[in-house]
Amino acid sequence: MSRPKLVFATGTNFKIEIPSGWFTTISIVSRKSYNRLVTVDYVIDGNPRVSFIGNTYGKTNEVMKDIDSPSDLLAIVPQEDTQTLDFNAYYSTQGTVKGDLLKDDKYRSTRANIITTNKPVRAPKEFPDYTTYLIFIEDAPGSSQVAGAPEYDDALITVNVLQGYKPATPPVDTGSAALTQTGKDAIKEFINQYTDPTAPGPTIPIPPVIPPPVRPPLTPELSALPVGILGAGVSGLYIALILESLGIKYEILEGSGRTGGRLYTHNFPNKPGKYQYYDVGAMRYPDTSFMQRTFDLARNRLGLKDQMLSYIRGNDNAFLCYNGIAVTKATFATESKQGADTFKASQSNDGTVPDEYVAKGSGYFWDVILDELRQLFVDNPFDVAFKKLQDLDGHTVTSYLTFVKQIPYEVIKWYETMESRTGLFDQSLTETVLASLVFNDPRFKGKDIDWFCFDGGSEIVHKAMEAKLQNKPIHYYRAIILKETDNGQSVTVTFDLSGNPRQLAVSQIEKKYSNVISTMSLGCLRMVDLDNIYLSNGQRSAIRQLTYTPSIKIGLQFKTPWWEKLKIVGGQSSTDRPIRDIVYPSYGPDDSHPGSKMSNCMIAAYNGMQDSQRLGGLMKGRGTPEEKILLDLVMRDLAAVHNLNVDDLWKEYEDYYPWDFYRDQFQLGAFCQFGPGQFKYTYPRLTQPASGQQRLHFAGDATSTFHGWVAGALNSGWRAVLGLLQNHPELNPNPNEDIIAKFKNIWGPSEEWDEKDLAVHNWLARELTRIDLASRSRAANVH
Repeated sequence: MSRPKLVFATGTNFKIEIPSGWFTTISIVSRKSYNRLVTVDYVIDGNPRVSFIGNTYGKTNEVMKDIDSPSDLLAIVPQEDTQTLDFNAYYSTQGTVKGDLLKDDKYRSTRANIITTNKPVRAPKEFPDYTTYLIFIEDAPGSSQVAGAPEYDDALITVNVLQGYKPATPPVDTGSAALTQTGKDAIKEFINQYTDPTAPGPTIPIPPVIPPPVRPPLTPELSALPVGILGAGVSGLYIALILESLGIKYEILEGSGRTGGRLYTHNFPNKPGKYQYYDVGAMRYPDTSFMQRTFDLARNRLGLKDQMLSYIRGNDNAFLCYNGIAVTKATFATESKQGADTFKASQSNDGTVPDEYVAKGSGYFWDVILDELRQLFVDNPFDVAFKKLQDLDGHTVTSYLTFVKQIPYEVIKWYETMESRTGLFDQSLTETVLASLVFNDPRFKGKDIDWFCFDGGSEIVHKAMEAKLQNKPIHYYRAIILKETDNGQSVTVTFDLSGNPRQLAVSQIEKKYSNVISTMSLGCLRMVDLDNIYLSNGQRSAIRQLTYTPSIKIGLQFKTPWWEKLKIVGGQSSTDRPIRDIVYPSYGPDDSHPGSKMSNCMIAAYNGMQDSQRLGGLMKGRGTPEEKILLDLVMRDLAAVHNLNVDDLWKEYEDYYPWDFYRDQFQLGAFCQFGPGQFKYTYPRLTQPASGQQRLHFAGDATSTFHGWVAGALNSGWRAVLGLLQNHPELNPNPNEDIIAKFKNIWGPSEEWDEKDLAVHNWLARELTRIDLASRSRAANVH
């Protein structure tokens, strides 16, 4: 265990190191009747701060107050990392204590005497759990001394450091905070649109206490209905785990023949072994604050801590291949520092990019242009920085670079080719900045993020989730019709069973539920007949309009990991050739393919947007002429990127497996990548329930601020269940128990939502539904 540590410098400049997880309070008392100032420099959540603690002229023997706050003490809550408090003491018999004083050392106090007191230690403890520092300050020896008083009598600084009972809470990184704030602002704006008296049009006053929903009494038959969960991906499984912990009946129904959704690991069948796989879906997990629920699930609830492997993101021996020129990343970095145009992109090398932009490098886009926007969160308070960023929400990346940064078109497309996916710059600028904030937090520069993958592939997560459930998912039940039944007191779902390879007597079946939670992708939900269940116009539009980006992966199995001969272990290569990105395995060697450091299976092509659409067009099924063309193209690209002979690569080849998320009938898209302003429009509507009595709920990562990540799927499940409980208290199997308190106690809070905010949001959904249905009824009667 680390302890507080005093680092004494000179005069009255001294430092105290505070370990992570310790509380600190600082107070100062002065006996002199003149202005006094003590500055304390420190860091909170990655943000440098300075507190000015002082008293005013003519007042003595008082606890000195923090000039920047109304508190009598400067109190610092436990931090994740060790921090250093840097003290300086000043005094002034005239003028101000803030301003010129700090610039003029003639007002600096001269000496400090420091006494350290520790709590006595008793076995079995090894270290004291509190320390007090008494710092006695002398301003000017001799003339300023009080007659008969000891030296160092001008002021007393008391620093109390107390070990916390719990480890410090990790600070929320800027990206997580900004993503969360994006959702909160969208909800606030949506609610104000209908409830703010100053807004145009009629308003609905928010009651002081949100009333419980008014429902007709249920028959015993209806009361016994379970909750239906559509989709057995990670969101549906998480919802089932929550409902089971609360004693609420449920069924999970999955249209495909497998569990897991986008947690999909393909195991090559020809030469099976422990590491003969690649992750078709989610494959890497950064240990950041926005992934907190993911790591809680894996480590604490599923016991998979020992099955999490380090994920290797970077490798200097991996390749960059552009304009037909292939070099290692290390070579490119060296040549770039020397001003070389490695890939002959500049106009002086018959390229299209002006020389001055090539000299800056394509990384200028991420490292400078986007960093200017990330830096807003360093230079401004969070709310100010966030407002400045949201003012740009109407821009795509391309429009911002064109009209704001005045960058030529050729340069923008060069940036996109080198640093992104073809067409991705036509998506939202703020989405791009927020995504980059998660992995490049300007407040934590120099602090590496730990990345992980799962030993056995991401499928071990959904397998562990399913193993914990009493009610297992039912497969080959594809929802095709949802309708309100029993005067809106139930939802009936029609399922198509024709995908079941077993010859069944019936091809369709109806099931009735008290509520339905859809975790289907919105592309799949769009294919469901929703004509006989109430959705607001905004919900129907959101389901139709929300953008899912295309994405493909092509996994290859080789006889040996030949890339290791090139000193490549983990990381990825990038190219402008059709395959775009190559991802090397971060997981171990296999007995079936001995002699390697890592697996002999790689992701030979990983790309999105237009790049993936073109390769996806060749994915017509194993053995088809189109896939023979596809495989030949991939092998030729691999050879070109690694400066190898393609015939030598074919000698190493064993198997391949391509995947296109847009061609998967149970996905119809990979993950959300919103256009300008789209999130603000869709998010509030899809986080409210549908149907006349709010019995259809939406979940899945698209309905979270963390879309595109497992964390978003889990957070959306948390919100969907809380909304279910708020709208339908009759689901509580034990009316004498506060089921919402039980829910929060077991599953914790969500950084995306507050219980009260969600209650208002759900109340507004009920009110808007009531008003809209009444309006539709009047219109029907007129006609």
